[in-house]
Amino acid sequence: MKKIKGFSGLIKLFFRLVMSMIYHYRYLNDDLENNFMVCKKICKMIVRSAHIDLLVHNQESIPRDKTFLMVPNHRCFFDVVFLLASIEQPISFVAAKELWSYPVLRRYLTAIECIPLDRYTKNLAKLKSNITQIQTSLSKNNLVMFPEGKCSYESEEMGEFKKGGFMGVVGMDIYLVPAFIKIGEFKNIGKKWMIPSGQVEIYIGDSFLPKDVSDKRIQAQEMASYAKKRVQLLQEQARRTKE
Repeated sequence: MKKIKGFSGLIKLFFRLVMSMIYHYRYLNDDLENNFMVCKKICKMIVRSAHIDLLVHNQESIPRDKTFLMVPNHRCFFDVVFLLASIEQPISFVAAKELWSYPVLRRYLTAIECIPLDRYTKNLAKLKSNITQIQTSLSKNNLVMFPEGKCSYESEEMGEFKKGGFMGVVGMDIYLVPAFIKIGEFKNIGKKWMIPSGQVEIYIGDSFLPKDVSDKRIQAQEMASYAKKRVQLLQEQARRTKE
């Protein structure tokens, strides 16, 4: 019975999301800041509908005078909703290219200048294209990239931070912002069908530059490992706060 109620709740939530996206579709234009605010409005509505208590810690540490790359852990699909609802500065996302297959969603992804990423390609030309897109975007926009590449769902342990996305930033003078998304509990109705419930907290860490990681020429894998350690420190902070 709990699974049936949970599945029903998930359907209602996605229905509200889709209908709101269709309704607000008309307000999208060529202005990134306008489109970000449209997305923020939709995501705040979803957070309220799901009865989520969304808190953000240390948001003031996010750079305001330069663009940044935020690198959070990735628990579930709703992570994107939580970040759009709470982060004050306009943000775009590095997202799985499969998401562009859905017409309405594709319009929103394009409207906030997200970057489609082929997560499984081994084609060198495509990899170079992804790196170039990330570099070009960061020259003018703030980006969010989930380095794990997939959701951890039931597990609170972070997966490996993959080096691919960091290949585009190791030589840039760009701020990286670690973030930890703490979801209090899930309504579990299946392995990948999980609705966050209760309180969700986003812990923002102090930003750092690639040159802060090492005095020598840094490699992408080294950057990925360092970023993960910074996010894990935020995870420990979240655990201590709970205690």
